Amino acid sequence: MSSTDRPYDVRLAPAAARTFSKLDQVERERVRQALEGLAATASRPGRGGKAVKTIQGTKDRFHRLHVGEYRIMYDLVAADRVMLVLGIVHRSELERWLRNR
Repeated sequence: MSSTDRPYDVRLAPAAARTFSKLDQVERERVRQALEGLAATASRPGRGGKAVKTIQGTKDRFHRLHVGEYRIMYDLVAADRVMLVLGIVHRSELERWLRNR
């Protein structure tokens, strides 16, 4: 297996880890499965299909993964093969989360 076929390591920022731990069991499992699936295909073109969008902010650029009522905000660090989860945000809180970035 070449290094580009190897899945990315998923790491949660402290705020994302707190939110993840507060999710109910069903939502936590959906988010975990979505992150594992995305980590396995993150280096391929068209990863995530319609569920993934790139967000271009004023200061930075990151990606959003749609999982049910939640949006997983993440960045890919290709050199280290790391998918850093910046936040797990309920869709009703997304605008406020983006403003505070």
